[in-house]
Amino acid sequence: MNSLLKNAIVFIAGAGAGLAAGYLTAPREGAKSREKINKDFDSMKKSLEAAATSKLEEAKDILNKTVETQAQKGKKVIDKAKEVATL
Repeated sequence: MNSLLKNAIVFIAGAGAGLAAGYLTAPREGAKSREKINKDFDSMKKSLEAAATSKLEEAKDILNKTVETQAQKGKKVIDKAKEVATL
């Protein structure tokens, strides 16, 4: 695991712990706290889903470009081998 991923995981865990502590010590009724927790959780979930989808699309694009490049290189090698074989 690279250090960027480790740092992101630690940051997310720390932020979650901080939010949990803040909500549990906030001076409001339990029902209102739970409602706020649910709203904030849904907001974070949507944000993470959007980020994950974006990174997945990026990875797909990189993979497709790499596959296309390698296919072109492979075709050149095959063409060269055919040319040498016909000599």
